[in-house]
Amino acid sequence: LHHVQATTITTTARSYTPYTIFFFFLMIRRPPRSTLSSSSAASDVYKRQHMSSVAAATSVGGFKRRQGKNKRSQRALKKMDAKVFENPKKILFLRGANTSDVVNEAMNDLCHITAPLNKKLRKRNAFHAFEGTKHIEFLSFKNDCSLSCFGSDSKKRPHNLVLTRTFDFRVLDMLELGILAMDPLSPENTKDIAGIASIGSKPFFIFEGSEFDTEPFFIRLRSFFLDYFHGSSEPEISLDGVDRAIYISLRSKDGEESVVAPSDDCIGTKPQASKGNTVVCFRHYAVKKTASVVGVARSTAHVQLIDIGPNFDFEVRRVYFSPQAEFKVACKLPREAIAHLKSLHENVSADGLGNLKGQLHIGKQDIAKLNLRRFSAYTKRSKAPGGVVDQDGAPVTEEAPRTRGAKASRGEISFELDNEETAVARNKRRRSVHAGVNPYDEMGPDMDI
Repeated sequence: LHHVQATTITTTARSYTPYTIFFFFLMIRRPPRSTLSSSSAASDVYKRQHMSSVAAATSVGGFKRRQGKNKRSQRALKKMDAKVFENPKKILFLRGANTSDVVNEAMNDLCHITAPLNKKLRKRNAFHAFEGTKHIEFLSFKNDCSLSCFGSDSKKRPHNLVLTRTFDFRVLDMLELGILAMDPLSPENTKDIAGIASIGSKPFFIFEGSEFDTEPFFIRLRSFFLDYFHGSSEPEISLDGVDRAIYISLRSKDGEESVVAPSDDCIGTKPQASKGNTVVCFRHYAVKKTASVVGVARSTAHVQLIDIGPNFDFEVRRVYFSPQAEFKVACKLPREAIAHLKSLHENVSADGLGNLKGQLHIGKQDIAKLNLRRFSAYTKRSKAPGGVVDQDGAPVTEEAPRTRGAKASRGEISFELDNEETAVARNKRRRSVHAGVNPYDEMGPDMDI
């Protein structure tokens, strides 16, 4: 109630008594809405930003963030900016207009095992995930979550969960799962595992079935589950701290031996081409090791798997996988990230520019035994009487002295003198040149040119 106005009117007449009339004016303001629907809930920012202006923005994912007014908001916005090394992926849990108790309990259990990398909104959202992706994309952008879980319940699709992952805040993959059976994470399952498993830690993954290695649909499905439940991204972990395991297997819904995958291009109001018969069995265990085992267990006899829940049997309903070209772009790593990952290897380092430097450790090598080219410059003369030896120590026969008129390899005349008169003749020739006398006129008969 914002405003109340009272007006008094007084009249006097001969046959009437005075009276007073009160007029009340009520001004009621409608609550803000987050999406185009009248019963959804996030913020009134979506109401003031039209989708055409949002798509024309140049910020992350086509959405535009408002500037921070103080230092605290600016630091919060800086954490949401695009980085070479991105923040750990968080899951956004949303509820539809109608949800059953099974869906609510399943979302609570999934939120519990993925903590603390999740965020849960309490208010309901009256939209359908497969009819339009702009609602999920906006809420993911606003809450800085690249993964989402949307729960709903209807007569056509009871106990429904829609798992989504985005790239650049655009929907990359969507997977609609129907809950056929559920074993919740109850205190009865966890009362005996105190000190064994820490909920929210990084788990092991076990995928049973050859389909996860051969068929493209299930290879993409394995990538989806790994991206959804793997938690934080640490380059190195201690195996003693990994105390949970997620086991995923496949079976057919109708009891057939072969598992048929559904079509993966269902989006909007487009009908599904093939429904398939795939049922995904999701199991959650605690890994218990004996007290004598430290680090990696050498035998499976020292490791026990304790069922702690939640366990699900999911029916795969509608699926949307982005084209292979878009998926390839989403999987591409920056150069700095690749250099950082490679620098984690042994004897490899990286500088600030992303250049890699490696160091190789090899044994001592004997250069004399290597098959290399032999050059005359490497030939060394032995001082001992025995002539000339090469770099390997083998004797080399000396060539005969050049005769008069013979040319060297470069077209020059070489003078070969006897060993006894070489130094004397050279010095005498130099003194004659300085004195202006032709040295060749004084050569004796025993000297050859």
